[in-house]
Amino acid sequence: INAEYMGSFYPIMSNEIEALRTKLTKYGQDHVLNFFEKLSDSEKAHLVSELRGIDLEQFEKDYHRAMATSEEIKLDQFMAPLPEDNIANATANPPTEHMARWRSKGLELIAQSKVACILLAGGQGTRLGSSDPKGMYNVGLASGWTLFHVQALRIVRLQQLAKEAHGGDPVIPWYIMTSDSTQEPTIAFFENHNYFGLRKENVKFFPQLSVPAMDFNGKLILSTPSSISRSPDGNGGLYSSLASGGILDDMAARGVEHTHVYCVDNILVRVCDPVFLGYCAEKGAPAGALVVAKAAPDEKVGVVCKVKDTYQVVEYSEI
Repeated sequence: INAEYMGSFYPIMSNEIEALRTKLTKYGQDHVLNFFEKLSDSEKAHLVSELRGIDLEQFEKDYHRAMATSEEIKLDQFMAPLPEDNIANATANPPTEHMARWRSKGLELIAQSKVACILLAGGQGTRLGSSDPKGMYNVGLASGWTLFHVQALRIVRLQQLAKEAHGGDPVIPWYIMTSDSTQEPTIAFFENHNYFGLRKENVKFFPQLSVPAMDFNGKLILSTPSSISRSPDGNGGLYSSLASGGILDDMAARGVEHTHVYCVDNILVRVCDPVFLGYCAEKGAPAGALVVAKAAPDEKVGVVCKVKDTYQVVEYSEI
């Protein structure tokens, strides 16, 4: 039974509304009921349903945590270089003996179908002058290939290389996180292009979750008098999206042990780079970051370092 049906025929009890108002008042959010009496029964039911789904206590904690970390604090005095034994150079040409060993190990993991690829593709190409998902953008290659096309072909080629080196029937499942605005066009794009040579069952789409939107004072924002405004929960919401989208279960069923995560507009990405995979596996690292060296000390890009004994990326604006 949907909320509209219930609202039309089973009006919400007044004591239920008062209980909700009391709870909202406790957390300073009762303004969202300012238009409540002007709403139809179905609109009231819709708004109440949305409010029931918000953990107001957690919402308040998230606001205070966000504000506490939003202050512009320069981190220079807390920054320290990474330990030398946690860094490796994978740019030597010709490849070093270490790089050859890591590459072989990475291809072996791929041949065993223990590697998956996770693509963050929830954004639209607005800044590129396109309303399509970024992955569908034609980046000006002579081939006319889009970002999705380039990355798909790299996965196809990696599977071939792994098979040639170690045998088997390698599969690199490709998990693509979309958003409300990119889900349908992305799926349609893949179907229209026959999944770029990949098997359909090995390309999984899952939605990015959203969170209630707040203003700078921590107040809930209404998109309409009967709806709470929501926003994508960002790349940090990947983990909860993997769980809610059934991707973790799919990984477990396939025996996936390693994942490569990247953003769709990283045109130079080496998808599931076997050298990087092999290095991380050899080190037994729970996580790794593949980066390029700064062109100059004053280049305005973020750096990976230690801050108060914690590994993190420090943005150039924080230095």
